[in-house]
Amino acid sequence: MQHLRLFGSVVLCLGLAVGLSACGGSAAPALGKVKGKVTMDGAPLADANVTFMPENIRASSGTTDGEGNYELIYIRDEMGAAVGPHKVVISKLVDEKETIPPNYSDETELTADVKSGANEINFDLKEN
Repeated sequence: MQHLRLFGSVVLCLGLAVGLSACGGSAAPALGKVKGKVTMDGAPLADANVTFMPENIRASSGTTDGEGNYELIYIRDEMGAAVGPHKVVISKLVDEKETIPPNYSDETELTADVKSGANEINFDLKEN
């Protein structure tokens, strides 16, 4: 019985140690600032979610304003996206229904390459 209690305590301590190390100060990857404009057939696309997804690194996202402008956030107040190639998803839900064609959202064909420093990356989507 005492072995079970000891084993439980060891498992609990290991779980806490792993959990705390995951929260700790692992350095963010090299980031580039990313902003741009999203249009649909030349017209600004407001209230769309823009997500840059690199391979094996946290994604960055932002939301377009009324003029279609977006700026990416990596985490909390850290602006930008990881330097390197990204798959890009642009999505806009209206009444829980996707309004962006699938080749830009669910089955995206969009890509972008983020460089260190400032990046302006615009997207002109086509309805059909």
